[in-house]
Amino acid sequence: MNAVTAVAHRTAPLEPTGERMVPESADRFTFWEHVYRYAFACRFVGGKRVLDIACGEGYGAAALLKAGAASVIGVDISEDVCMHARDRYGIDARQGSAENIPLADGSVETVVSFETIEHVPDPARFLDECARVLVSGGQLIVSTPNRDVYSRPGRPQNPYHCSEMTQSQFVSALRRRFRAVQLHTQRPHSAPNWSLRSLALDAPPNTGGRARLRRPAQFRFFPRAVYDPTPEERVSVVEEILAARQIWANPLNGFAVRPVRWWAPESPTYFIAAARRV
Repeated sequence: MNAVTAVAHRTAPLEPTGERMVPESADRFTFWEHVYRYAFACRFVGGKRVLDIACGEGYGAAALLKAGAASVIGVDISEDVCMHARDRYGIDARQGSAENIPLADGSVETVVSFETIEHVPDPARFLDECARVLVSGGQLIVSTPNRDVYSRPGRPQNPYHCSEMTQSQFVSALRRRFRAVQLHTQRPHSAPNWSLRSLALDAPPNTGGRARLRRPAQFRFFPRAVYDPTPEERVSVVEEILAARQIWANPLNGFAVRPVRWWAPESPTYFIAAARRV
């Protein structure tokens, strides 16, 4: 048994609140979204000093450390959650605000921020803080919901979100502080009918031959789109993240983080960006 998993068995799960991803109780969408986001972030942390801002339960910071980061600091607004992360995963978790990060200027080389910016009252201040703690040329890996899909008419509003952005708003906010902004997508809501990505949609099937193929194709080629995580997968979430970074990007895997492609446009539920500090 590896060290991280061994530590994880000593601490009871967090109570689910709907605000953080708790591996033992999250629905399959939330669970696999976070697994594949952190698997994507693992590409950027080798040998780096890393900050995981709004680290929550701690599984992501633990995975980044096991993926080869030189060091990982997790920061979360809740001291109780930080204590849980320290006890369960043995990580360096510190209480602090995303709008006032408790680190010195230029103290880390990579900042990972998943589903954070929409929770803070002042997104611009948050991005300024991310830029402040990064070294020159350091990298920010950040995700946010696509307002045009996530909060489309008829969909329930998330009570924990202070602000949401469209694609242009998200990219513009990043480019004011960072360079080489590379945009990626996750959970396609729509895609061209001629693309295999149309089989990765989780929207309800509509009429037409392509739509009728979606569910059988997912059952056959990417069952994670259909089934809940097993108890074993939930307990070993750190190992699931590390394994997911090695997996070929199956086009039917709507959870995988994929670069924006102008020739096969998708309307995603989430955007993930990789950007370098000026």
